Amino acid sequence: MLAITDALRECHRLRRHLRDLQAEIDRGPRVLQGQQETLEAARQAHKDHHDSITKLKVKQRTDETSLKEVETRLAKLEQQLLGISVAKEITAKQSEIKQAQAKKDELEESILTTIAEIEKRTNEIPAVEKTWADAQAAFKEFEKEAAERLERLKADQESSLATLKETETKIPSAMKPKYDTLVKAHGPEAMVAAKARVCQGCRRSLTEQKWTEVRNGAFYLCPHCGKIMYPIVE
Repeated sequence: MLAITDALRECHRLRRHLRDLQAEIDRGPRVLQGQQETLEAARQAHKDHHDSITKLKVKQRTDETSLKEVETRLAKLEQQLLGISVAKEITAKQSEIKQAQAKKDELEESILTTIAEIEKRTNEIPAVEKTWADAQAAFKEFEKEAAERLERLKADQESSLATLKETETKIPSAMKPKYDTLVKAHGPEAMVAAKARVCQGCRRSLTEQKWTEVRNGAFYLCPHCGKIMYPIVE
């Protein structure tokens, strides 16, 4: 009968191991998705950096065009001022010139700021490229390691299933239907260890007589939680 006890202990271990293996296999796609999101964020940051330089260059060209238009208008206004003698008209024209000059100063300042920002971001390109290359390399390495890990997990799963099947043949046919029913309903939790007369599942005690029967290899269900018991004897 002690062979039954050993078989139950091993079945419990294998079923828990198989549960954990499946959890790891199921977790793989979620981890992969997280890595893909990280890669996508790196790709977007790389693209955004280059796009920002392009937009700054467009802004520089637009401001330079606007500056030329303002300079042309300013020259025209200054020329017009020379031909005006009426005080009111002179004041109005000077106001226009002042506004045009302010716009000219604003555009010149904007162009200088844009040129400085373009230079700064251009200088950052090597670091940006390295970050993007590193992100791609890290993802490629992750994919390789994930594939190898999945292969190991599945091999372990296949081997453990075969061992479990072989071990379960040691459970007497009279006890197998009950074992199958409980395992189908509860998986690894259908079995529980008992130590020093205490069920390790519900933490309740067995009678001395029942503990002796369990230790002697009886197929016994905990009277409190209904799980298949096997002893841990120190």
